[in-house]
Amino acid sequence: MTEISGPSAKGLGPDEASLTELFFARADAMGEAPFLWHRRHRQWHSTSWFKTADSVKVFATALRQRGISQGDRVAILSENNPGWVIADLAIMLVGAISVPLFTTHTQSDIDYLLGHSGAKAVICSSVKMLRLAEPAATELSNCHLIVVMTPPAIMMQPPGLAIVSWDQMMAEGRIKHPTTQQSFPKLRPDDVCCIIYTHTTSERPRGAMLTHRSIMANLAGAEGLLRELSVKGAEVFLSVLPLSHAYEHSIGLFFPIHLSAQIYFLPRPEGLFPALQEVRPTVMTAVPRLFEVMQDRLLQTFKQKSKGRGYFLNRTVHLGQKKARGLSLNLFEMIENKCLDILMRRRFHQRFGGRLKAFVSGGAALDPQVGNFFLAIGIRLLQGYGQTEASPVISANPPTAIRIETVGKPLAGIKVKTSSSGELLVKGPNIMAGYWQDSVSTRKVLRGGWLHTGDLAEIQEDGYILLTGRKKDIIINSGGDNISPIKIEAVLRSQPDIAQAAVFGNRQPYVTAVITPAAELVKQHADRPDKIRTLVSEAVETANANLSPIERVRHFILSDEPFSVANKCLTATQNLRRNHLNDIYLDRIQKLYRRR
Repeated sequence: MTEISGPSAKGLGPDEASLTELFFARADAMGEAPFLWHRRHRQWHSTSWFKTADSVKVFATALRQRGISQGDRVAILSENNPGWVIADLAIMLVGAISVPLFTTHTQSDIDYLLGHSGAKAVICSSVKMLRLAEPAATELSNCHLIVVMTPPAIMMQPPGLAIVSWDQMMAEGRIKHPTTQQSFPKLRPDDVCCIIYTHTTSERPRGAMLTHRSIMANLAGAEGLLRELSVKGAEVFLSVLPLSHAYEHSIGLFFPIHLSAQIYFLPRPEGLFPALQEVRPTVMTAVPRLFEVMQDRLLQTFKQKSKGRGYFLNRTVHLGQKKARGLSLNLFEMIENKCLDILMRRRFHQRFGGRLKAFVSGGAALDPQVGNFFLAIGIRLLQGYGQTEASPVISANPPTAIRIETVGKPLAGIKVKTSSSGELLVKGPNIMAGYWQDSVSTRKVLRGGWLHTGDLAEIQEDGYILLTGRKKDIIINSGGDNISPIKIEAVLRSQPDIAQAAVFGNRQPYVTAVITPAAELVKQHADRPDKIRTLVSEAVETANANLSPIERVRHFILSDEPFSVANKCLTATQNLRRNHLNDIYLDRIQKLYRRR
């Protein structure tokens, strides 16, 4: 029950009571300097701070003329682009509440989220997004406006619902264009600025109400963390995650705003490596899966090269990891490692653009083997931890004292402790105001000012947090042992031939799994399903060697298809929907327990 606090928080400017005030203060200082970058016709195009600020005020004016006022909810259904940022800030500027939605949501998701949030308007990026939003908006009596950034040639107007183009809204806003943001309501720090829905594995999504204060507390904490990297206004962020994700919304958008940095929006993750060369970012945030993909890509590239390069890569990783663990190198290894700095690590640094100060991983647990790989090749990777309910960052590894197997120390101003059952509890100005229209769930997770995260953790003496499992996801086998499926799944996924894994075994004598083979394995042996199963079986045995006897996977089945949002096996934030997977594979999983 020991309570640990992060360092004292220094807050932002004295006049910056809201995220919009923060933005306009930076825009006034930066003027015509480039701010937002998007890719069109194979070229990067920038929008200045001044033009963005002007567009925010114009769009906010149009929203107000269309009846959007303080407290109204306005949904954003769009890919990352400058319009997303302008819409988000404009919604907040009129005192309304932004409701970011994932473009990967299904029709039923959109129907529920627009209805539950009581959205009065929806901002869509395209005709495709319009087709998702329109059926739900038509059924809702309070939703009367859809704005489309790239509209169809002909826009039908359902009764009671205005569908207008972005350009039309901007033209309307120009007619009564305010000269300053003071023309809009004065916002208070504790006003709700956005509702971001958390996607649980089995229940309906819950809308976390984040305030200006809670997000700005995250920004102050992140600045304190990265101060060791000399992060300042010349920073360049490459945005890969959807802005609808709480992590990217706070740390990929408002943190760069706080730093007066530039943001490049990558249209598709597939173009990451070329973008790294073109953009040359200094900071990039991403989820663990993206780092796994990057590692695989680098390893495959070197495998295709000469055997000599493969040898040098293996030595780079081996010596780098040995040094990272604090093990001493002999004289020959020290000389070899110095040579590898020039021969290999410098090359990797250039591969990532040449200016990268740090990758920051969050949103899910990072496989330590993946983290150690990046650290070994000379790329600083900071693992953090958070939840949407905490706006979202709770802790992160300090840049000069990385322990990649942990999620670091709490940010400035944040207190953490563990309950008698080992659950991690969090308190601080970054905690949400509660769940929208759900007082029952709010009371369950917010008790006595402490956020009950549902994650099991150990807090080390020097403040580092080690996550040990998920309270709700814990498997209790028939012998009464508590087993973390997340840990087992991470060990399975560390095998090159395994892409995805879902582990089962509650009230059963042993652990079983549903496994998705790696795409490369399936491609190589498409006509040999028996070969695929044999290789996956060997991978499971290798993984089992790194697990305790009660954690080892006794039997497994191969998935019918990869887990995805489309087949409802993953949430929009890429977490497993265990109940849904259990429903799909129930009969086959039960058969695994008849094999003794």
